Amino acid sequence: IFQDPVLAKARPDLALTSSTTGKQWTDNKKVMWVDPAGKEVWDYNVTIAKDALARGFDEVNFDYIRFPTDGNTDDIQYPFWNGKTLKRYVIRDFMKYMRQSLPEAKISADLFGLVTINYGVGGIGLNIDDAYHYFDAIAPMVYPSHYNKGFNGYQNPAAYPYDVVYISILEANKRLEQYKIIAANSTSTEKYLVKNPELRPWLQDFDLGATYDAEKVRAQITAVYAAATGTPMGWMLWDPSNNYTKAAL
Repeated sequence: IFQDPVLAKARPDLALTSSTTGKQWTDNKKVMWVDPAGKEVWDYNVTIAKDALARGFDEVNFDYIRFPTDGNTDDIQYPFWNGKTLKRYVIRDFMKYMRQSLPEAKISADLFGLVTINYGVGGIGLNIDDAYHYFDAIAPMVYPSHYNKGFNGYQNPAAYPYDVVYISILEANKRLEQYKIIAANSTSTEKYLVKNPELRPWLQDFDLGATYDAEKVRAQITAVYAAATGTPMGWMLWDPSNNYTKAAL
């Protein structure tokens, strides 16, 4: 969504720029971004989603719904964000706009895994409770290798796939159940557009921090089922090379 070098190149006026060079800002991977507060950026992605749905896809999944995390973020100039509105509110308003623009569509959102246990993640605008309002499925990327050293006392969280996923999904599911109660009983003017969202995490099937063999991949799957506390829950596996561990399945 917001890490979009194609749009940033075609429309420099929508892109983040460097206050040092005046050129388009890039992250550590030299990838360009667009402004999360840009209304035209929102509409551009609505158009892409509608096109995908018109071609027969039954769900559209949104990724990189956030402000940049890596690179010299202090060097960024935003063409639309005023620097005062909380980043969380910018991202929340984008989520709401997507739901209102695609009222009948099934849409899902990828979020950092840490949103399951934190109420704010590194000042990038992500909050899982906001996502529950507007998406049919929420997919936190609870990859153990992406948790900070010292999480739950572990020097290397990647070596503890069951524990990391269990703790994360247990908390996320608890917050989801709380949201469902509020949504079902709310008498406020706030319109809960999705009253029964699904929690469907991404799990790790790639080597980072540890070798992810069948045992470690399966441990994550088992943890999801254990943390679901009676609620049917799906999951997805991710490997950037698309080589999956068949023995874990």
